[in-house]
Order: sequence, then structure tokens, then C-alpha cells
Amino acid sequence: MQSLFPTMLQENLIQRVRSILAERSEKLDKIKTGKQAREYCDNVRRKITRCFGPLPKKNPLNIRVISEKECDGFSRQNLLFESRPGYFVTGNLYIPSGKGKAPAILFCAGHSPEGKAAPIYQTCCQMLVKQGYLVFFPDPVSQGERWHYANDEFQAKLWSGKSSVNEHNVIGKSQRLVGDFLGTWRVWDKIRALDVLLSHPRADKSKVGITGTSGGGTLSCYVNALDSRPTMIAPSCYMTSYLYNLENSLPCDAEQMPPNMLAYGLDMIDLIIARAPRPTIILAQKYDFFDPRGAEEAYIQAKKIYRLLGAEENIQLKFGTEKHGYGVEHREWMYKFFKKYSGTTGPTSENKFQIKLASDSELFAAGGCVNTLGSKPVWKFTAEKAKVLKSAQPKYSKTEKLKKLKEALHLPARKKICHYRNSQIQILGPHDSDFKTATFMTQYLVETEPGILAVLNRFLMGDPNKCFRLDPPKELVLFMSDNQAIDEYNIEKHKIMGRKTTDAWILDVRGFGATQAKSLADYSLEHPYGMDYMLASTYDMLRESLLGLRVYDTLCTLDLLVKNGAKKITLVGKRNAAIVTTLAGALHPNVKKVELVNPVESFFELTQKPISSVLFSSVVPNFLKHFDWTDFL
Repeated sequence: MQSLFPTMLQENLIQRVRSILAERSEKLDKIKTGKQAREYCDNVRRKITRCFGPLPKKNPLNIRVISEKECDGFSRQNLLFESRPGYFVTGNLYIPSGKGKAPAILFCAGHSPEGKAAPIYQTCCQMLVKQGYLVFFPDPVSQGERWHYANDEFQAKLWSGKSSVNEHNVIGKSQRLVGDFLGTWRVWDKIRALDVLLSHPRADKSKVGITGTSGGGTLSCYVNALDSRPTMIAPSCYMTSYLYNLENSLPCDAEQMPPNMLAYGLDMIDLIIARAPRPTIILAQKYDFFDPRGAEEAYIQAKKIYRLLGAEENIQLKFGTEKHGYGVEHREWMYKFFKKYSGTTGPTSENKFQIKLASDSELFAAGGCVNTLGSKPVWKFTAEKAKVLKSAQPKYSKTEKLKKLKEALHLPARKKICHYRNSQIQILGPHDSDFKTATFMTQYLVETEPGILAVLNRFLMGDPNKCFRLDPPKELVLFMSDNQAIDEYNIEKHKIMGRKTTDAWILDVRGFGATQAKSLADYSLEHPYGMDYMLASTYDMLRESLLGLRVYDTLCTLDLLVKNGAKKITLVGKRNAAIVTTLAGALHPNVKKVELVNPVESFFELTQKPISSVLFSSVVPNFLKHFDWTDFL
């Protein structure tokens, strides 16, 4: 059975994000002076800093040059450094021939499996170094020599083989529980890489550029907002609007959805505006899945701020005619842009230089994988932090514990009994001519908030007229699953989750069962890059919790059932829904018992292993600072 309302959550979020960004546009319209523009930039920068959380203290980089090779017009060093203690980053430093200071460029890779060895990126770095730049190109996490799940067994569990985006979302899921954000880890790597680059004796610290495409465009913008040292940036194939990504069902990686960004009323272009009037060229593609309309709108917004700050010429937008990626048009526009703001004199056309690509192994700084050198993968940092948090969890009284649970879930207040709709009755399974042995299915659609429905499924054998009225028994067993209700109820045996009943009540909260979100890609609920992840991350950006709202849907439905006759309620939760039933059961006075069927592991257990089956939408940021979901059983 297909999802009854597959776009419900998406459409609801679209309307909310539209409203937030409309308010943002009104604020921008009211900015009329340079002073107001500067205040806006400063305010944006402070908010973005809070979104990424406190950055770590800088540890010794422990730079190790593994090898060096003389090439045509430059030399290349393969080196290692530690962006955090025990966390190794591999990279290639391209050093121009000659002596004296050179403008410095930090290059950020997109999501290529090869990382720094990808041919297009090698081309960019060689072109830049031949023009006289000192260029550092570090491997991002889950690329090049920095795969966390190098083991084939782990890769098979990531749904599509070796995929950096899947790795990122698997890593990011457990990080949320301990209050970390993968975007902070990723941008910190680049900030420390900038430290490596600028520590070189030939680096001209007054002329510092950052560039990259796709995920590298993302990181270019993040470093721009969070670091005062860059003097020019050229992000490619990233800039659009969070709204367009949501409207277009475009899941992004865990690091591309900064928590609280939308709650603060910010959009992507604010990552540029935060450092206005820093020279910036936005490179977009005409045929990109990052919606080019968003790039144009973002440019117009930024240009106004730059104009009020007296530097309108410092912001540019260029549209390429190619698909997503660092095509030759983008690359040559980037070369010309950096030339303008750094004062180099070399040619910017790629046909003026001969590029000789190196093999992956020629670029290795860790023999192919940092794990073999003892680098600790992110999930182990998460596991260690979870142990520390668990040992330091406060000892709450029962009242304090439930209050803190509501806060952790960002649980809205329930003000009144929800309205519900009564759907048409369906006849299911074999039956005789007078329908006495038939099973009838109806769905009560509970409006828990405007535009959001919790679907209360009822499977009843016998008199179908009873379905027209919501009349639960006084002692009600309410079942919940992350699966379709029709797939949970065995019509022939009249059994559900091990219980026999001819009057079964099954609740689908938002994003489960009848409202499971779908996109054209039709990813499964469990897929790390599907709509479940996308929607949960969007709620994070709104400073809300999809798990919390599922608990809210459950509580609202329980209120409705109690008003209509239920007194003592048993909640039975299966798989990921076990978390929802447990937390809702702790919060609702009429729930007398909670039973679990094939429940997912505890949050703490999730953090102690590399891969977990728990849904991204089932975890809550920083939850383990206070308790685990199993503490409420």
C-alpha cells in the first residue's frame, strides 16, 4: 500500500520556510544605509558562529611532509597534519617555482571519491600553482585517503557502495546525539588546513583565496563566514536557497544543513554576506540540480549589501553553460577573479599550460588510508564523547526528568482536543455475502497542527457502521510502527505484533506509515540520503525535532482517544516507533503500559558502533547529555 500523504511534511515545511525567508526579505528591504548593512553583516556572522557551535581549541598541527616531487614549474609535497589530536588529514601542497611570497589558495574538493586525486581538481591546482599561487589541497573526510568505512562489510551497509555522502550522513546521525555537527568537523578541517597553508614561509597572508565546487563550494562559504583570514572566495555549484532544495526534494549532506540556520532567519547567501564586502565570485551552472534561480536571487541580495558598503564591484555572479561541477568556464572565471584581487600576472586560459596528472598513489600521504596510520575515525570520537556524557548525566527527579524531556524534544504545548476527519471504509480480505467475516478498515485523520495529519488506522471485523464513530474501548491497545499499518495487521489471522484482535488500532505519526515521505528518487525510509534524513535535518534547522513532533502527534491523538472513551491505554511500539511510544508513554497520564516489539537499540548503543539501523529522524541533538530514550521504559 502506498503512502497516503507522501508530500505532507515536505509541503508543510515549504510553507514554513517560505514564511521565514519572506520575513528575511522584508528585513533586507528595510536596510537603507551603510551602517545598517554593517550591523546586518555583524549580526549574521554572530548567528552563523552559534549555528556551528563553539569551535575546538587549536592543537599542534604536527605537520609531516611524507614526500616531495619536483614538477614542471612547481614542486608538490604530500603531507599529513592533525586537525584534532589523533585525527589525521592528508593533503598536497603545490609550491610555485622561484622565491618570495606567493598568494595562497585553499582548495576544497567536491564529493569525488578520489578526493585530491580527482583529475579536474588536480587540473585546478596545477593551473593555480603555475600562475604563481601557493596551493594547499587537503582530502575531505570520506574521500581520498580519509574513508572512515574502508572495510567492505561496512561499505555494503551504506546502501550504494563507496559513497562519501552516505558516509557523511551515517557519521552525522550519531554525532547529533552528543551535540556535534559534521559541518563543524568539516569546516574545522579546512580552518586548520588554512593554518597549514599560511604557516608556509612563502605564503602571502594578505592575499588568501578559497575555492571549491559542490561540497567544496559549501566549505568555501563556511570558511568564509567563520574565518577572518581569507581575502577572496570563489564558491562553485553551491549557492542557491534552502527553500529551493526543500521544494525540489534535493537531500543534501549532513554538513550542508546547519542546525538553527532557519530558526535564526538565515539563508545560504548569508554565509557570504557575513564577510561583506570581501571579494566574492559566485559560480553557478545553468543546468545544475542546485537551482540556479536561487543563485541569482542570492546575488541580488548580496549585491545590495555590498553596494551600501561601498564595494558593489566586489561581488560577482557568473553562470556557466554546463552541468553540475567545476567545468572549464568556472575554472577560468575563478583564475581571472583571483588574478584581479591578488595581482598575479600569469595567463588564465587552460590551453596556455600543459597539465600532467598524477596517479592516486603518487599523491598519497598515508599510503592510501589514514586509518592504517592510527587515525581515529569520527564515530570513535563520538563513542568516546557519549561515554563521557553518559557518566556525567544529571540525576533528575521524576518531575525534572519529564520537564527536561519536553525541552530536549522541543515539544509544543497541547492546547485543545484536535479535530479529526473520518475517511471512507474499505473492505479487506475474504468474506461471506453478508460481510460478517469481513474486516473493515477506516482511517481517522487527526489534525495535530495546520497541515499535519496523524493517521489513526482501525481494522474492525463485523459491523462496519461502528467505523463511522470514533469510539475506542476503555482499555485500549494502540499499536505504532514505522511501517505501513496494512502491512502490520494480518487480516486472515486477525493478529498484529503477536496479539490477536478483531478491533485493531494502529497510529501512524508524521513521516511513518500513511505519511511516509517520498521523493522521485524513492529512497527507502532507512536510506541515509533519503527524505527521512532531509526532513529531519530541516527540522533541526528550525530548532525543532522530528522525533519530538512524532511524540507530540502521539500525545494529541491520545488526548482525542481519552476524550472519546479510552481510559487505560497500552502502547505497543515496533522498531523506530518504539522510541516514540516510550517517550509518549512517559508523558501521558492515561498510558498505563508500554510494550516494545523488535525495538531499535538505545541511543548510547548507537554511538558505540560505526553503523546503526536507527533512523536519522529518530535521534535528537544532544539528547545523551541528559538521558537515553531507554531511561523512560
